[in-house]
Amino acid sequence: MAYSNLHALRSATTSFDPRAWLSTFVAIGGGYALASGRKLWLVVQDCPADDLTPVMAQIVGKPDRAEAIRLFIEAQQNGELH
Repeated sequence: MAYSNLHALRSATTSFDPRAWLSTFVAIGGGYALASGRKLWLVVQDCPADDLTPVMAQIVGKPDRAEAIRLFIEAQQNGELH
């Protein structure tokens, strides 16, 4: 399963870098968690709206990018990324 997740991650990230997106999101005060059922939770409580809007605009309405973020977090949690 690990191979298929990494393969899917590489396929999903040809034009979008989930690592860079998450880094930017965290830098503005965001947080995230991957819950059961692969539900992605994004915590925006401490993010200034002016900073949050352009970051979220990169993924809203783009399910392939949200999936890339999920796959990245899964790979990170499984120790598949360094």
